[in-house]
Formats: sequence, C-alpha cells, structure tokens
Amino acid sequence: MTTHDAIRRSQRIAIQLHQLIAASITVTSLRNEQDILKSLAASLRKVFDADESVVSLTTGPTAPLRGIARRGKKTICEVPAHEQSPEYPTTWEVGSETRLENGWLVAPILERRDRARGVIAVRRGFAFDDEDKEVLALLAQMASSALGAVELGRSVESSEARLRVLIETAPVGIVEADVEGRVRWWNRAASEVFAWPEFGEGSDGHESSFPEATLPELRDLWSEVLSGGPVDGRDFVDVEIAGKLRVLSASAALLPPTGTEAAGILTLIDDVTNHRELKAELRHAYTMEIRGQVASRIAHDFNNLITLISGYAEILSSDLGENERALAMVKEIQSTASRASMLTTQLQAIGRTRDPELMVFSPVSVIQSNAEVLERILGSNIDVRFVLDVRAGNVHVDADQFEQMILNLAINARDAMALGGQLTIGVAPATLDRSAADSLGLSEGEYVKVTYTDNGVGMDDETRERCFEPLFTTKGPFKGTGMGLAAARRLAEESHGAIVCRSRLGQGTTFEITFPTVADGVDDRSRLAVPERPRGSATILIVDDDEELRRFMSRILERNGYRVVEADSAERALRVVDEFEDTFDLLVSDVVMGEMSGRDLAKSLQTQEPGLAVLLVSGTAKRSILADLNSGASDFLAKPFKPSDLVDRVHDLLTRRS
Repeated sequence: MTTHDAIRRSQRIAIQLHQLIAASITVTSLRNEQDILKSLAASLRKVFDADESVVSLTTGPTAPLRGIARRGKKTICEVPAHEQSPEYPTTWEVGSETRLENGWLVAPILERRDRARGVIAVRRGFAFDDEDKEVLALLAQMASSALGAVELGRSVESSEARLRVLIETAPVGIVEADVEGRVRWWNRAASEVFAWPEFGEGSDGHESSFPEATLPELRDLWSEVLSGGPVDGRDFVDVEIAGKLRVLSASAALLPPTGTEAAGILTLIDDVTNHRELKAELRHAYTMEIRGQVASRIAHDFNNLITLISGYAEILSSDLGENERALAMVKEIQSTASRASMLTTQLQAIGRTRDPELMVFSPVSVIQSNAEVLERILGSNIDVRFVLDVRAGNVHVDADQFEQMILNLAINARDAMALGGQLTIGVAPATLDRSAADSLGLSEGEYVKVTYTDNGVGMDDETRERCFEPLFTTKGPFKGTGMGLAAARRLAEESHGAIVCRSRLGQGTTFEITFPTVADGVDDRSRLAVPERPRGSATILIVDDDEELRRFMSRILERNGYRVVEADSAERALRVVDEFEDTFDLLVSDVVMGEMSGRDLAKSLQTQEPGLAVLLVSGTAKRSILADLNSGASDFLAKPFKPSDLVDRVHDLLTRRS
C-alpha cells in the first residue's frame, strides 16, 4: 500500500468515525422504533457510501418494520407486505455475525446472544473489507442499544402509568410530605379525606396541610419513621374535617432521597368513620339479638304465671257469688295480671316472638275510649288535653299494642313532669309529599299522625338518640323497664309507619307516630257476653312441662265435663297414647318443651290419627307454627289466656271435628 493509499484510508476511517459518532448522538435521542430505523438506515448509507441500506425489525411490539435508504431517494420506514421479503435480507443464523449475502453485507441486531431483533444490511457497487464488517457490527450494536432503550423506556412508562392509576384509585389516602410535614403531593382519596382540591388542579402542597388536630400525633408518627421502619395502626378520633367529626387511621414509611428531592415521608390515611359505625351497629344488633332471646325466655315463663293468676282469678270470681268486697279484690288481681300481660307483650315485641294481630280501627275512637284511663294514670297535677280530629282515617294495626303504646307514652310524660305540667294528645290526618315521606323513610300518601307533647324536663341529645333502645331507661332502678318506647317503635315499623322524638333539655318532649290510613271500615270485634257453654264429653290429652299450668288447664276442662289425661313431656305423651286403651279426641300441648317440641308431637300423632284435633298453646311461638298440621283440625292459643278462652277454643275445635 502506497503512502497516498494509506492517507486516503485514514481519511475514510476518520470520516466513518465522525459519522458513527453523529449517528450515535442522533439515535440515542430518539424515542420510537420508526425514527430509529429511518435514522440508522440513512446513517448506514452515508457511512458506507452505499447504494442502498436497510434496517429490519422481525421481533418486538412494532415488528415487522424496516427503514430503507436509497441513493438519490427519500429515506422511508415501512411495514413490509411479507415478513420474509426476498428483496432484502431479514434472517440471521445463530453463531454468525457479519456476513455477505447476495451482494449485501449483513449483521444481526442482537437482543441477547442467541436472539436477534432483526438485521442491519448495506449494499454498494464495490467490495467490502474486514474494516467494513467491524463498522457494520458497531452500527448493529448501536441499533440494538437504541431499540433496547426504547423498549425499556416504554416499559418504565407503562409501569409508571399503572402505578399512577393504582395510587390515584387507591381507596386509602396517600400523602407525600417532607420531613417537616410540608405536603408535596397527594392522591385522589386524600383529597376526599381532607377536603383538599385534587392535586394538579392549580394547587400544590403549600395550599394544603394536615388538620391541626392530627399534627401532634402525626409528628410523633413521623419521628418514629425517621428513627426506624414503617409504622402503622395509629388512630385519630374526632378529627374535624369540613365541619364533620371523623375517625382516621394512619401509617407511614420513609421515602429515601432522590437526585432532585430530599428524603420525605409517605403517609397513608384511611377514613374509618363508616367502618367504626358499622361495627358499632353490628355490635348493637348482636346485643339486641341476645336481649331478644332473653326477653323471649322471660316472656315464656311470665306468660305461664300470668295464665295461672288470671285463670284462677276468673274461676274465683265465678265462685264468690254476691261477695262484693271479695269480687273487688279479685278484679284488682285481674287488673294486675292484665298489666303484667302488657309487660310480656312488650318483651315479645323485643324478641319478635309474637305475630301482630292486625285489625282496622279509628285511633280517635280508641283514644276517646281510653281517655278516662289516661286521665287516671296521669293524675290530678297534670292537665291533659285531647286534640282529636274526627277527619283522621282508620289504620290497620295491632289494637292491643296500640293501646299499650298510648298508655306507655302517657306514663313517660307523667314521669317527665314530676311537679305537674301539661300533656297534649292529638290525632290528625296528614298528607306526606315526597320530601316529608323520604325524611321518615315512608312512601307518599295519606297518614294518621298521633302526637304526644309534654312540657316536662326534656332530654339531651344522647338520651334522645338512645330512647328507643330496648331496656334503655333513665328512670332509675325499679322505676322503668326500658321497653315501652322500643315496643312503640316496633309497632310503628311493623305497621309501615314511623315514630319520631323531638326534645330539648328543659323544654319538653314531643313524640310523633305516623300510621298509613286504610279505606276499609272498622272491624266489628266488640266483646259480647259469652253465651252459656255446653258441657263437653271428649277425651283430651294435655301436655306441658310446667306442672302448675298443666294442672290448671286440667281443672278448667274437667270442670266443663271433659275427660283429661296429663303428660309432662312430648316423649311421655307418645308412651301415654300407645298405652291408652281408648282414643283421644284432642291434644292440647305447649310448644316449647324439652327435646321434642309440641308441634313435632302434634305432627307425629296426626300422622297416626289424622282426625285428632290439636290445640297448640304458647307465649312465644307464632300462629305460623300450624303450617305443617291438619288445617281443619288445628288451632293456636296465645298465652296468657283466660279459662273461658281455653274452653271456647276447645269447644270450637271439637265442634269442627265432629
């Protein structure tokens, strides 16, 4: 090689190096495959003074794709019509690097040692030497690095986008602050928790700060984070945000410093107010369920006792004849038993063990008929006024529970006015529009509103909020059961109505009970004189685990001519039936007993003897318990009951059977 050739070769190498550096600078600034392929194809043609150059991608998210540069033509980037185009080299064999193929100098664009993204190729009118192969290999490495950087950048952007969506849609508030607590950034949930504007909407951390009530404990939390690891489980109670008291739960972690920002603290805030309230409601519901079960059990035992007391009192009154003094005392016993019966009814309402006995009546008429009783309950030092609008419609409600409600509300008003006062009892028609109905949780329509307004001591907010809770009372030991208002609310809700309490301490109390009106006429259920009952002759099996109640029912039925056999359990009753030489006409059984219930006993015996009449007696069960029994020969009697009720029901069943 002459000196002149050496100089020319050195100049060509210098030019190629300059072009390689320029190509490298250009390619590294590009951010998509199309621009990279076009730039590399153009640089490739210049470096080799080639007639044509091509950079092809055969794998990757944008493949197939290729950039083509031809002498005298515009560089293009295109998607080939066919991946294996015979016009340009596209494949690479494992183990080879640069190679000559049909006049093309070809090098692989490697993704890793055994996998290529594509190829880079150049073609010209004169031969290639070893130095050309090295330059092409450098350009192939440059292409691989640039394409790898684009894919990495896209992967990072995708990860950042997913992370951004995750953070923005997280249900927990996330706040970034510096170590002094100055807010730098927050997510959408934090905006909702702290009533901040959304980050980026013309706002920054200088405009938003943590509530003052949280700062002392947050600073303690941050101090722990700065001295150690992550901290969680810190609660903030009664934090005022946008005028409302909230309960917040916080945790925090240290953010390491970056090239542009100092270390910071990531604080996670969760508004657990609703969660706490839900837990409290669940605890309350569980407590009410337990109380209901206890109330139901107590009601069952009380009903047995009241049945005995009122029953023997009725028998005694029929045996006393003209002894007026003794009859007066018996009437007091019956009155006391009646009041005790009201108490068990309230217990059953709490335990939901009594079906309401609905009837249509006029609230005005019921209150008028009880006016004398109400005045006697209230006493002479309380002025009671009745404001009763006769235009008020009829309601479809349990009449006994309604009477208990109006008596209980009067007793509560009397107790709230120990030194005397005024009670106004009103009944009026009411038309509820959408707004008024929604406020009570009712539907639009016509209603009757019963109001009790006193000028007594009133209630504070806490007492008013709890006044309808079963067993809650402020009257002190032995002065109140805490069941009257709970039973009133149960009655209103079961009747598709509502009850509202309005009260302020020292300014009296108003109860408003709203019932939907019905177009039906008043039920005629007046208590007529009981006609002379015919004496019976049937054989009756009485089953009850309460010995006194069992003996009481036996005496009543025996006094009326019936033949009675007793059993103290369902299991014993089955043995009695098997051993009895004759047949039984009627089974009278308690429902709740030992292992086998009265219903199961009745079902078993009616299977053996379909004509057997059955009377189930209970203070807690519902009439629906008869569902599986012979409907034509089965009935239900609720405790407490009077002897005449038992005799009438037995006579009716036996008459239907015959």
